[in-house]
Amino acid sequence: MRHRGILGMAALFAAVSSAPAGAQADILDRFNQRWSGKGSVQRNAESDPQTVSCDLSGKRTGNQVAIAGTCRAYLVFSRTIAANLTIDPDTGAVTGTYTGSRVGVASLSGTIKGDTVELAMRWPKPVNGDTRAAMVIRTAADGSLRIVVSDALTPGGPQTAVTDVALQPI
Repeated sequence: MRHRGILGMAALFAAVSSAPAGAQADILDRFNQRWSGKGSVQRNAESDPQTVSCDLSGKRTGNQVAIAGTCRAYLVFSRTIAANLTIDPDTGAVTGTYTGSRVGVASLSGTIKGDTVELAMRWPKPVNGDTRAAMVIRTAADGSLRIVVSDALTPGGPQTAVTDVALQPI
């Protein structure tokens, strides 16, 4: 997606209280499916938001979740993306990686809060003047999935939703 990517979850989302272990298992089970949907991605400060179509698959194995797929903007770009998350069942802490950016693999860290995974993203190289962004992955009981990545498009600027994709189960 933009050179930071979709899954792309900075200081916008600090550590929050975690969901109980049983609730965490329910949330993780929601990732065992496939989704398709649309949204927008702004690749950098100089570009306009692009409409994207995405197809993703998820798989839960124990306390790990893997999400992978492709997002495309008609005749502009196509990007293979993936996120691998591990959830600590005792604390609700989430760690992992996001793959799909031109600058390399981002590290992810955060927590589960209700039906939402809130993640800080750290890139291996600066993008738009820094190496941080935030990602929120919301799962709903109906199987839908929404991914929002927020970033400052200019150094020290306000956080902006640079990726916002809504997906439905298929």
